[in-house]
Amino acid sequence: MGSRQMKHGDEMTGQLRRRAICLVVIMALSSACTVTEMDYSKSIGSSSGSEAASRYEISRDKNKEAAETYVQLGLGYLRKGERQRARKNLLKALEKDKRSATAHNALALLFQVEGEYDLAEQHFEKAVNYEPDLTNVRYNYATFLFRQKRFDDAEKQFLIAADNVNYARRGQVFYNLGLIAEQRNNDDQAQQAWEKAIKLNPKYPEPFLDLAEIYFKTGSYPKAKRYLDHYENLSQPSPKALWLAVRLEHAFGNKDGEASKAMALKNMFPYAEETMAYKAWLKARE
Repeated sequence: MGSRQMKHGDEMTGQLRRRAICLVVIMALSSACTVTEMDYSKSIGSSSGSEAASRYEISRDKNKEAAETYVQLGLGYLRKGERQRARKNLLKALEKDKRSATAHNALALLFQVEGEYDLAEQHFEKAVNYEPDLTNVRYNYATFLFRQKRFDDAEKQFLIAADNVNYARRGQVFYNLGLIAEQRNNDDQAQQAWEKAIKLNPKYPEPFLDLAEIYFKTGSYPKAKRYLDHYENLSQPSPKALWLAVRLEHAFGNKDGEASKAMALKNMFPYAEETMAYKAWLKARE
């Protein structure tokens, strides 16, 4: 995959590759209540013990509810780029509930944005340890590990997330598993993962483009064209897609189509790596 990452970025900053995996901070996670076991033998024959336990549970629930409120406030500020306000609310959340997985997850996202990767990992670890079943947290942690190029560790977290058949972003989980397989030069495994991603979410464009690339490499040009067409119907133009389109039109002998796609690539993305590759490819043909 090379420098490919999960979302294409701004052209004027060098056209970061589409594969940059987007930082996800739009989350609405709820934390499950942890039941504290009581020693009931001490309360037999007395109502005071059970009353105290009841008051304790009510207090604990209120703390967890307050913590979640602070988490949502913190995430809202983080989405707006107001990091200090986000930090203040997330730390308040941990004051209310130091075992809040959603608070640790949100702090991990904040530290990730700030480039504090060790701190981000510490909070992700706490989040998955406190609430192993929060699939969104697993997904965020896996994405973080992927961006650190720790593909084996990322794969473990993605596979756990993939086990949740009700997870709304399961298609993206399999897409990322395909990226890991591609990183290992396992095109067959990548193809299977991307086909699964399409079945789970046929409106998610990225797997269509990657499958088009695979079919182009194997000389299956009609299949590559069909997948590329699907991608173009679902997504805005990208340098990766246009560069593939140029080569496909050339393979089909469609000079007008090749020229049209090439012009779009040069005009829309003059500084993209794909545009440089096109120019080198064109020069080599002279």
